[in-house]
Amino acid sequence: MLGFAFLKREMDAGGFGSISNYNLPFPNLLRAGAWVGLDIMDELEKDNLIIIDVFGSKYNVRFDVKNLFYLENVDPETINPKINVLYERIVLPKMHHRTVIRLVHTLDGAAFMLGEEVTLRLLNATIAEKTRTMPESVLVLPVNRDVVSKRFVAWVASLSDYVIVASSKLTDEGLKERLHVVKAPFEDFEPTAYRLRATGERAERLKIRKIGLNKGTL
Repeated sequence: MLGFAFLKREMDAGGFGSISNYNLPFPNLLRAGAWVGLDIMDELEKDNLIIIDVFGSKYNVRFDVKNLFYLENVDPETINPKINVLYERIVLPKMHHRTVIRLVHTLDGAAFMLGEEVTLRLLNATIAEKTRTMPESVLVLPVNRDVVSKRFVAWVASLSDYVIVASSKLTDEGLKERLHVVKAPFEDFEPTAYRLRATGERAERLKIRKIGLNKGTL
C-alpha cells in the first residue's frame, strides 16, 4: 500500500499520477487505492491520473473507463515503445507543468509476467527514456523481495535514489511493522527507522512515526 500512499500524497500536492498495473484486475486496483484514501475513479475523471493496465491487456480483463488504457498485446519487445507512445499522446498534454509520479504496481508483478532479466532491461530503458523526456518525474517501484531473486532486488536498489525496506513481525502485542530508510541521496544521510500502523480513518489509513534504530530489531 505504500506505493499508493506515495501516489496520493503527491497528487494531493498537485502532482499528476500514472499507474502501470501488472498485478490486479481494475476493480481490485480501485479497492487497493481506497485502502489509503485514494479515489482512483475520481482522479481518472478529473484528468489527474492515468492507468496503463498491462494486467488487463495480458488477460483480456478490460473496462471502458476514462483515462484507463490497454495495450493491443503484451510483448516484451514492444511494450516500452507502446507505453512511450501513450505518454507522448496522453500524459504530456495532461501534465500542464505538473510533477508526474509514476507508480509501477508492482515491479515483482512485471518480473513474474515478463521475466526478471527482461524486466530489468526494460526498466533501464525506461529510466533512460524518461530522464530525457520527463526529467522531473518520480518513479516508484514497489517490489516484494520474497518473490524475486536477491540479484533482482540488488539491481533495483542500485538504480534507486531512495530505498525503503518494510518488514513485519507477529508478536504477542499484534503485528508490528517497520519502515527502514536505508538509502537516500544526501551526504549526511543516516539510516532511519519508522513505525508503521494502520488506522480506521479512511482518509489516511497509514500512520508513520519515527523511532530510533537503537531500540531493538524487528
